[in-house]
Amino acid sequence: MLLEKVHNIVMSHRMLQSGDLVVVAVSSGPDSVALCHLLHRLRHSHKVELMVAHVHHGLRGAEADQDALFVQNLSQQLGLPVVEQRLEVRTWQKEHGGSLQMAARALRYQCLHQVMAEKGASKLALGHNADDQAEEILLRILRGAGQRGLSGMDPCNHKGVIRPLLECHRHEIMVYLEDNGLAFRQDSSNLQPWCQRNLLRLELLPQLQQAFNSNLNATLLRTSKIFREEEDFWESHLTSWLDEHSLNHGDGGIRFPIRPLLETHPAMQKRLLRRVVQEVKGDLREFGFHHTEILLQLCRSPAANRQLDLPGEVQVEKSYDWVTVTLRPETVEDFTFRISDHGVHPFPSLNHSMEVELLASDLPVEFSHNPNEAIMDLDRVSFPLTLRSSKPGDRFRPLGLGGSKKLKDFFIDAKVPKSQRRQIPILCSKDHIIWVVGHRLDDRVKLTSDTSRLLRLRYLEGLVGKQ
Repeated sequence: MLLEKVHNIVMSHRMLQSGDLVVVAVSSGPDSVALCHLLHRLRHSHKVELMVAHVHHGLRGAEADQDALFVQNLSQQLGLPVVEQRLEVRTWQKEHGGSLQMAARALRYQCLHQVMAEKGASKLALGHNADDQAEEILLRILRGAGQRGLSGMDPCNHKGVIRPLLECHRHEIMVYLEDNGLAFRQDSSNLQPWCQRNLLRLELLPQLQQAFNSNLNATLLRTSKIFREEEDFWESHLTSWLDEHSLNHGDGGIRFPIRPLLETHPAMQKRLLRRVVQEVKGDLREFGFHHTEILLQLCRSPAANRQLDLPGEVQVEKSYDWVTVTLRPETVEDFTFRISDHGVHPFPSLNHSMEVELLASDLPVEFSHNPNEAIMDLDRVSFPLTLRSSKPGDRFRPLGLGGSKKLKDFFIDAKVPKSQRRQIPILCSKDHIIWVVGHRLDDRVKLTSDTSRLLRLRYLEGLVGKQ
C-alpha cells in the first residue's frame, strides 16, 4: 500500500518533524497530485501543516492556465491554502542564456524557495519518483559525473527539500490515483522529445532496456544507493575535518590551513576543496573537475601569496600557510533617487523607472502577481520618497513577519545571492524602508480595514517618463 510505504520513507529519512509547515509543490501532474493527497492523509500522524504552491511558467498558454485552475480546485477540496506564482521564463532565458528547460527549472526552484521563506515554511515537498531518479542518473552518466553526481537526487537536504516519493515507482503512483479516484492533468510537452530529458525517457531508455538490460531502472537505482551511502560516509569525515581546522572569515567566507589539508589522502583533499567552495558559494554549479585541480595547485604552490578567481564570484587567496575562500566584493555603486510625487520617474543609472499612481478608493483593487508591483496605504507614506541602494545595518518590518528584521538576514532567508543584493532597490519614506523592491513590503504600509487612500507602485524595466 503506497500510503504505508510513503509513511515509512518519511520516517526512515526523518523528513518531517512535529510542527513543520510544508510547502507542497503541485503542478497538476500525477506525481504531485498523489504527493499532495498522501501528505494530506499523513499530516495529522506527523503533526505538520501543509500549503500548496503552484508555479505557472507562462509557456503553454491556455493549457497552463487550466493546470493552475486544477490546482486551485484540488487545494480547495483538500482544505489547503494555495499560492500561485507566475514566471517569465523566456525573458529570463534571454537575459541569462541556457536552454528553456534549464531556465524554467532554475526559476521554479528559486520561486519555491522564496515561497518557503515568505511563509516561514521549513520543508518543500517535491514529487520526484524512483523512475525520475533512474532517468536522472542515466542523464548524469551521459553528461559526465563523479560519485556525488551518480548518487542521484537526495531524499532530503539541508535546504528543507524532501522527496517522499523517491523510492516509489510510477506504476505504483498511477494505481494509487486510480484507487482513490483522483484526477490529474498531463503536460503535453512531456510527451514530445523536445529536450534531452524527454528524449532519454521516451526513446533512449526503452531502447537500452530492450537491447541490454530489461531491469535497467533497478540497476541504476541500486548504483545510486551504493554511491549515496558512500557519500554519507564521506560527508561525515569532511564535516569533522572542517569543524576541527577551518575558521569562518568575514561574511560567509572560510579560512583553512594548508598543511593539514595536504597531509590527507588526495581524494580527501579534492573533496574538502569542493566542500569549502560549496559552503561559500551555495552550490557547485559551473565548478568542475579542472577548477578543483587549479585550486589544489594553488595550495601546493611554494609561492607565499597568490590569488585565484573561480566561477560564481568565488575568490581564493593564499597567504603563507592559509587559504581563504570568499565571494568577490560587490562593485555596484551606491545610488539614490528622489520621488517627489505621483507620475513616472526614470532612473538612468539603473535602466529602470518607477510608476507612482494614486488609486481611487471607491474602485475595486486588482492585485498583481508581479513582484515588481506593490499597493500600499497612502496615508502611511510621506513624500518625497527615496529609492536607494541598501546600506549596512538596514532594518525593516517584512509584511507578515510581526517584527523587525535586518535586511541582510531577510536576503539570506529568501536565498538572494550575495552578488545580487546590492542591485535590489530599497524604497524609503522618511527614514524607514517601505518596500524591498521585488521582494517584500514593509508591514507598516500594508492595507487594513481603515485604509481609505491607495498608492500603487510599479518598478519598470527601461527608461520611461521625463528624462
